[in-house]
Amino acid sequence: MSERTEYQAMKERTGILLNANESSVNLPAAIRKEIAEAIARISFHRYPQDEASALCQAYAAYVGVKEEQVLAGNGSDEMLGLMIGLHIHAGNRLYTLSPDFSMYDYYVGMHDGAIVRFERGADTPFDVDAFIARGREADVRMVLFSNPNNPTGQIIRKKDLCRIVEAFDCPVVIDEAYGEFAQETMIDQVDRYENLFVTRTLSKAFAFAAARCGFLIGNERSMAKLRAHKVPYNVNSMTQVAGCIVLAHKEELLSQCELIKQEREQMIKECAELNDETLTLYPSHANFLYGRCSQKERLLALMESRQITIRDYADDTFRITIGAPKENEAVLSALRSYKEGS
Repeated sequence: MSERTEYQAMKERTGILLNANESSVNLPAAIRKEIAEAIARISFHRYPQDEASALCQAYAAYVGVKEEQVLAGNGSDEMLGLMIGLHIHAGNRLYTLSPDFSMYDYYVGMHDGAIVRFERGADTPFDVDAFIARGREADVRMVLFSNPNNPTGQIIRKKDLCRIVEAFDCPVVIDEAYGEFAQETMIDQVDRYENLFVTRTLSKAFAFAAARCGFLIGNERSMAKLRAHKVPYNVNSMTQVAGCIVLAHKEELLSQCELIKQEREQMIKECAELNDETLTLYPSHANFLYGRCSQKERLLALMESRQITIRDYADDTFRITIGAPKENEAVLSALRSYKEGS
């Protein structure tokens, strides 16, 4: 049996919380009030609507596909687990990037599978030919990676993604948890490829992380085969009702997303002036920045002294979520103090 990877969930936290890539703002009060009133009308003694039809219909309209091409889940994590569970068994190999989202390791470990990783540096161009060659050589049963990448914020362009989908006979799953923060999506390609699947979430751009609401989108024929494997009643009634309301206010919520992107671009500009031989923060297409620091313990101590929590990785890297303007200024102040040696 392969070694299980334990996923490290976020602990109870206080202060400036920039370690989980949550939205920097809550749902507006008027939307929260509308959700509360709708939840009060739920028949709590009844099971949820199994297919979450209204929710899938609302999301399908948002991304421009048919309702039959969308499957709703308890977060996009559940949809990733569903795909891995169907295609990765003892000895099978999943192909992903390094670094990438650690939940992939968790689900593959549950099914005694193995992971083949394609190393990609945070500051190097993506070599699509090398990626395809390595995956073919390894005889992988599924290809899965995040785009934009978590944790680096890098993207792989659509033309290269299409080449990857065409190069493999197995399922190719693109995890677009941060898709609203980038410029391209592969959702408009699912009708072309039966082996292409895209996962999405309302947790990031829609400020809906507390409700756990995600989606799997694919070719209509492929999705029809998948539905039989979905866990019954997997999306609770409260999330279904609230998710429909959130999607009905998509213009307002996506305008908040645009403000986060503006903050990100300003942070990238400011951080570029702070980069030196010990500290590098990279440009990003997501709602976070990825960095590398040869004196990371000193940097983390500075952040902690100011009650700023960021994501710390085992090597010399870290990740900082884009926060509200005052939170971002606090981060920049800590980075400036680091550079000044204080």
